[in-house]
Amino acid sequence: MALVLALVMTTACAVLLESSTRAESPAERYAGTDMVVAGQPFVPRAGELRTALERLPSVERAVPELSFPTTAVDTSGRTVEAPWDGPSLGHSWESAVLGPFALWQGRAPARDSEVVLDGALAGRLDAGVGDTIRLAGPDGLRPYEVSGVADPPRRLARQYAAFHTSREAKRLARSAQPVRAVGVLGKRTTDSAALRRQVEKAVTALYGDDAGALVVASGTGRADAEFWDVPSPAARLSSLVGTFGVLSLFVAGFVVSGTLTLAVTGRLTELGLLRAVAATKGQIRRMIAVEVLLVTVAAALFGVPGGIGVAMLLHRMLVDGEVLPPSFALSMGPVAPWATVGLAAVVAQLAAFAAARRASRVRPVEVLRESAAPAPRLGRQRVLLGVGVLAGAGGCLGAVATGRLDGGAGTTESMVLVLMIGMALLAPPICRVAGALFLAPVTWFLPRDGALAVRNLLRQNARLAATVTPLVLALSLTGTLLCVPLITSQGAQRAERERLLADHVVSSAGPGIAPGYAERAARLPGVAAASGQLSVDGELSRADAGLDDEASVVGGSLVAVQAEAVPDLLDLGVRAGSLARLGDSSVALGDSAARGLGVTVGDRVRVNWDDGGRDTYRVAAVYSRDRDFADALLPRSSAARHAADPLDDTVLVRTAPGADRNTVARELKALAADFPGAQAGDGATESQSESGAAANLFVLLLLTMINVFTAIAVVNTLSMATAGRQREFALLRLAGAQSAQVLRMLAWEAVLTCVVALLLATVVCASVLVPLSIAVTGSAVPALAGGPLAALAFGAAVAAVATVTVAGRLAMRSAAATPGGLARALS
Repeated sequence: MALVLALVMTTACAVLLESSTRAESPAERYAGTDMVVAGQPFVPRAGELRTALERLPSVERAVPELSFPTTAVDTSGRTVEAPWDGPSLGHSWESAVLGPFALWQGRAPARDSEVVLDGALAGRLDAGVGDTIRLAGPDGLRPYEVSGVADPPRRLARQYAAFHTSREAKRLARSAQPVRAVGVLGKRTTDSAALRRQVEKAVTALYGDDAGALVVASGTGRADAEFWDVPSPAARLSSLVGTFGVLSLFVAGFVVSGTLTLAVTGRLTELGLLRAVAATKGQIRRMIAVEVLLVTVAAALFGVPGGIGVAMLLHRMLVDGEVLPPSFALSMGPVAPWATVGLAAVVAQLAAFAAARRASRVRPVEVLRESAAPAPRLGRQRVLLGVGVLAGAGGCLGAVATGRLDGGAGTTESMVLVLMIGMALLAPPICRVAGALFLAPVTWFLPRDGALAVRNLLRQNARLAATVTPLVLALSLTGTLLCVPLITSQGAQRAERERLLADHVVSSAGPGIAPGYAERAARLPGVAAASGQLSVDGELSRADAGLDDEASVVGGSLVAVQAEAVPDLLDLGVRAGSLARLGDSSVALGDSAARGLGVTVGDRVRVNWDDGGRDTYRVAAVYSRDRDFADALLPRSSAARHAADPLDDTVLVRTAPGADRNTVARELKALAADFPGAQAGDGATESQSESGAAANLFVLLLLTMINVFTAIAVVNTLSMATAGRQREFALLRLAGAQSAQVLRMLAWEAVLTCVVALLLATVVCASVLVPLSIAVTGSAVPALAGGPLAALAFGAAVAAVATVTVAGRLAMRSAAATPGGLARALS
């Protein structure tokens, strides 16, 4: 049963993973081009590039694509977001030929107040030719008349498009480099390979060493150039499924290992008798390995089809939850099932080898003693390995608590797996110690049945370990995955409260806030200072370092702000220099970035922008509150032109002394009506994108699968262990115990087993969550998802009690079903 469930879970993950790797992401707005020269984000000197490309003998036409973020608002005032976290972009009508977009209603825009929409966006807005819609520009919402509706041959599925006149598009872009790509249309007689060679040669000749900042793409590469900063649903699903596939395999290994160990332990009499008739250790091990292989093959006959069915169910749930597009199809190729069976076979053979080692060493003369009271002794190597694993995990967690190791990026979650490996290696002595510490002291307070249950658990710690280990894994893994986001969110909020001098934080519920919001907010009565925070992409280096000196480069989080407003809005814990010295040619660095570069106040640093540009700044200040914030604050006047999207992440506003804070708050909320997605408040308002919703939904689905799998496996283990205790039950019955008393004893055993598992899971979770909480929030008391964890613990106890009660009743009934049944059970 354990192998069947393991195959179901891993097959489902493998099918989804294979489907994500096979899913196609076709080009949409570049589909009509033969080749694209794309910038990430912009193409510098786009006019010169266009001229150079059109001189090539194989090029018929080169068309620049001028694009900028835009947001549409429906009649009810709600923001219309693009599907699957894609972009919503405005363009110049000149670039419509790259799709190629063809008008199927109306005409091209002739005036700056007119716009052409793609069919999907027009449908969402319920707008047709002649209707008036509202689009957000850099200075807020503006009305536009729909002059036409256009679509490419393959209708847009991952983005929305609005086309303006060339003059209006340039005004709305508000950028010195608004061209994102130059599409190349080759002549009909041109060979594609020759066209590519000519284009690459022209790009290299024009840009020289800076040509690496541009991407020359054709075929399927056009989609990568088009969506370079937007992860596809398939890529997002691939990362999630890959992670949880590994987790599923890890959990399956634990459960299968425990089940096989318990099954082999129950056969010690049989194996000892085989040894007595001259069977060698190697023969015993090979016999067990072949048996496990046959069981694996039989389990695959049920597990693989079941896993495909679960994958189909998950796929349907993700599509219905709008995490995946309806066009995302499952791939039912042979790779996923065969890979799953192979991995399951390897895991099962490793578990069988570990279980068979002790069984093959049983001495024939000790068969009865071993089978009656197994007392496994761990080998020295296993003990040393387990202690080493736990010590290594403890060192890493200590480094997290002291800030020497980042607890993010999966570090904390991976520590749970490491701790569980150490606990599995040392499971019998850990359960023995846990039983002595937690169970023995309460023996006097329990009824007679409960006291007998405690003695049974303390004497049969191998059976206790086989049941406790998967329970601890499920509880600790679930607790960690649910609590880590709460702790990190709590830490981010605490750090933000320490940094903020601003009274109001305007956050974004969409792709961002147009820069006009901060400009208009700064002019409101009663406002002392206002500035947007704009994320820009680039790398920091020492100004005197060579361009190829990678040791002096720091890739960090760069934020552009209005330099003069920073001292009134942020308290960054400045330890050198002053934020008041920020200007158009200066920068403030966080502690970690300053240490990485080896610079201090007065030194010069260079920013290598992702679009290929470079700027040099003097360090005006070094601040300490850079955690969960920016590694560098840059002047918006020079940095904004290098941003991929000129939209602010947040806007900070501070009320002037003597002004009414509530009045300013009302003015900011009224201003937000002209800027879709802006949410004014006293603190940062958390918003969740579709990618975040996808991750959360998938985490919940996979955690549910893991916990259901673990629950069924624990039920299977408890059933096996209880069914193998007929001799013990027969002795109790002959000693005068009633069936109800035996069942109550079993129920107490199940409850106490869950108590031990819960306490050990608490130790594991605390070992992981407390250091993270200390590092992130400064408190040793982590935030907990109490409700789900309590429900999980209660459900485990109920399932365990029900299982042992039913299995115990069946075991006693089979022993006493015929005359002399109890005597035969004893024999």
